[in-house]
Amino acid sequence: MDTELDHSTADALAFLKRNKTGVLATMAGDYNLHASMVYYTADDDFNIYILTQIDSRKYKALQQHPQVAFTISSSEIPQTLQIEGMAMDISLDEEEGKKRDELFDILNSNPQFYAPITKLDPSELVMVWIRPTWIRWADYAFEQVGNRHTFKEIPVK
Repeated sequence: MDTELDHSTADALAFLKRNKTGVLATMAGDYNLHASMVYYTADDDFNIYILTQIDSRKYKALQQHPQVAFTISSSEIPQTLQIEGMAMDISLDEEEGKKRDELFDILNSNPQFYAPITKLDPSELVMVWIRPTWIRWADYAFEQVGNRHTFKEIPVK
């Protein structure tokens, strides 16, 4: 048992759940890249769930190439979580309603401003699940010299 990896996995999962925005990178059929900030919710297996418009560039790209990259970062404490995975529209699945409720709680949590997606017609939104195929946690906070302990690949379940 790798205690350092276990701690890194727990730290990475806590970081994922503590944050609520990340950058999703997609590739369209014409091989043009697109990245956008999205609000998300996540589960204990590092699965990511987002809402997007059915006519958005990201959704069209996901339909053409479901492979995506997703990054969460923090500037206050130098940490990043990088996830590569496969995206799938789960709008018709049983779990969709629960994940949609979780996302709307996040989207409506700012008492001063509301995320733009909350102002759109809900019938034009789709729920996307990103199933990780590769995860890397980078914690630069406590490394004194070099990067031996900075990067940890987290096993995918």
